[in-house]
Amino acid sequence: MLMGRCKILFFFVFIFVSSLAFGQKDRFAVFLSDKDKVTYSIDQPDAFLSQRAIDRRDRMGIEITEMDLPVDMDYITQVKGTGAEVYFSSKWFNALIVQMTESQRVNVQALSFVDSVVFIALGERLLQTTSVPTIASTFKPPARVNASTKTQLRMIDVDEMHKDGYDGEGVLIAVFDDGFEGVNEYEPFGSLHKENRLVATKDFITNSGDVYQFDDHGSSVLSCIAADYGDELRGTAPKASYILCVTEDITKEYRIEEYNWLLAAELADSAGADVINASLGYSTFSSIANRPSMSYSLKDMDGKTTVVARAATMASDRGIVVVVSAGNEGNGSWGHVTSPGDADNILTIGSVNSSGIRSGFSSYGPTADGRIKPDVVALGSSATVFYMSSGDGVIGSGNGTSFSSPQMAGFTANVIQAHPNWSNTRVMDAIRATGNRSTIPDTLLGYGVPQYPLMEYNNVLATMNDQLVVYPNPIDENLITIDFGNIVFDRTLFIQLYDMNGKELYQKEVLPEDFSDKLDLEFPNLGSAVYLLSLRSRKFKKTIQLKKL
Repeated sequence: MLMGRCKILFFFVFIFVSSLAFGQKDRFAVFLSDKDKVTYSIDQPDAFLSQRAIDRRDRMGIEITEMDLPVDMDYITQVKGTGAEVYFSSKWFNALIVQMTESQRVNVQALSFVDSVVFIALGERLLQTTSVPTIASTFKPPARVNASTKTQLRMIDVDEMHKDGYDGEGVLIAVFDDGFEGVNEYEPFGSLHKENRLVATKDFITNSGDVYQFDDHGSSVLSCIAADYGDELRGTAPKASYILCVTEDITKEYRIEEYNWLLAAELADSAGADVINASLGYSTFSSIANRPSMSYSLKDMDGKTTVVARAATMASDRGIVVVVSAGNEGNGSWGHVTSPGDADNILTIGSVNSSGIRSGFSSYGPTADGRIKPDVVALGSSATVFYMSSGDGVIGSGNGTSFSSPQMAGFTANVIQAHPNWSNTRVMDAIRATGNRSTIPDTLLGYGVPQYPLMEYNNVLATMNDQLVVYPNPIDENLITIDFGNIVFDRTLFIQLYDMNGKELYQKEVLPEDFSDKLDLEFPNLGSAVYLLSLRSRKFKKTIQLKKL
């Protein structure tokens, strides 16, 4: 299910006729019993993992296990011997993605090494022949420019990241979506091709070999990270390298899309990706006559039940920072985050507007097992994106957690660039810790809007925090004084006062040229309670608990 647009599927099932009678092919996941005869060895990982992937695991102390070994080729050969078409294999699930008739399914199920066969999609979709997509020799400018990315970059301080030279260079980001129309022909993406920063592409929907088709939702998502078109459209990590995978089928909504996500994650891992962005979420699926429902319930959003949440966790376990959209169910009956947004140890991204207020559509937490989600938020209301309109590429506005997620994926890539030796867990912890609600996280905004580059200055922060004094505390009136000691700010100082429910009661911005050693603040009438005073700037962050008598 795409985050950022509605996909309405109208279809009618007039009659169900057995696949056996007509030889209809459907798609299945075939789960295998073991890897006992696999010819690969965990002692020689370069046979099935790139050096970049091996280096990432070595850097983070992550072991290579049997789960990382490819599927037994002899098993694949025997499955093909039944007449079934085998298209993909999953190392982590030890499974095959197969297109076959009902009679072939029966024969496959009877093989001694097959544990189970699971129906995952109706009908044929996968192709046996592939084609090479066309890349433009001269890239076209967008036909219309109706927006700018300045606001969304400024909100999470990515403009400051770029000034400091952090733009994703050397970081590999995998993007999973429904199609990337226009990415092969428009200027905002031209440098990706010219600078050979497009490492790999894969269409898991039809196996066509061409990701620049089907739809432009992926193009919009990618533009939030990778676009490089001046102030009008600049992604958060415009110098990163990319892997593009089509995993979402816009024509149907079946469980196979979760398996496509899994396969793409394995590809990303093997190639050595540092970050995955997936602006996709799964909860309910299309109904099929005479078949059990594929849909999930809210209790399944526990990070352990859905195929895609398990896949996201496996990717994270291998050192990748997985960034996903929370979902756009906030105003609907579902309400909560969709999977894989429920997975643990990943970043699930919600949406706010330009004032930092939660977008009504942004899905909320907690997960079924009580964890805070989303993790952080970024601009998803009226975000600036690239999209196709009547055959033309356009720069305009879009709404959805689809667009807040990739902004944070690029932000994450920049943090990795700044701290290449950090583990993925440390990167995620740092991002949560820099959120403007990190001391009062909740299930609507998580840890808030992340800031940069606070995670770079741990030692400096400790010294600066010791110098700052706020008095009187407790407050007897509505006036306090902040004594900054010897602290000097070279960027705007943001001051906010919250109640203990997270409601903002006061805000003030102090420009560097207006800064002095002491600052007097007068708040609106405050009742007797405990409040949180947040102070943050480019190299500084402190939250102080204030008590009003």
